[in-house]
Amino acid sequence: MSRCALPLLVFGVCIVCVPARAATEAEQAMVGAWQISNAARDKICPLSFTVERVERGLKVELDGACATAFPSMKDIVAWSTGKNDSVQLIDSKGTIVLDFSEVETLMYEAERKGEGLYFMQTQAAVKSSTVSADQLFGDWTLLQEFEKPLCKLTLTNAPSEGDTYKLAIKPGCTAAIANLGLSTWRLADNELLLTGRGGTWRFSESDVSIWERVPPSTDPMLLMRQ
Repeated sequence: MSRCALPLLVFGVCIVCVPARAATEAEQAMVGAWQISNAARDKICPLSFTVERVERGLKVELDGACATAFPSMKDIVAWSTGKNDSVQLIDSKGTIVLDFSEVETLMYEAERKGEGLYFMQTQAAVKSSTVSADQLFGDWTLLQEFEKPLCKLTLTNAPSEGDTYKLAIKPGCTAAIANLGLSTWRLADNELLLTGRGGTWRFSESDVSIWERVPPSTDPMLLMRQ
């Protein structure tokens, strides 16, 4: 018989061993490596969920870069499941810092007042969705929404410096685009960057053939494959 099945008398105090509660199916499904990002996807936080019991819930291991990317996450020490199997990240005082709800299979979303939306998905899913440069070579159209073409350009495979490639602007672009002097492009943290003498424009993939300029705005600018 297990020693935890009977009360123990130690120094006159009765102590009853209570086995730790087994992890639920929902908790087990979360075990492993995940990644949190902001809406612009320019900040990330790698983390790992375990089913090891700690004071505030279940143990979560955050990468050292998380506190720098998201200061509000610096005191997170545990995680737990909530209503409708939401995933809650909890700080050392027991406060729920982020409460994620599943919006797609293995894709979670949370909102924090004053900070906007956070997204969470497995690191395996992040890697599988990573776009490579050779998938982007070819002709594209820059549009203000869908009905306002601004410029046609080519993302060439001709190398420039480092991990950048040459960008070719075609005749007929609006003056505002032409004045930017866009000349190179590259991928960085799964974003497409177009650079010229007027600075750098960042685009995030929204569809297989459509990238949207970030941060998002009420008057979106799109890059669409021809």
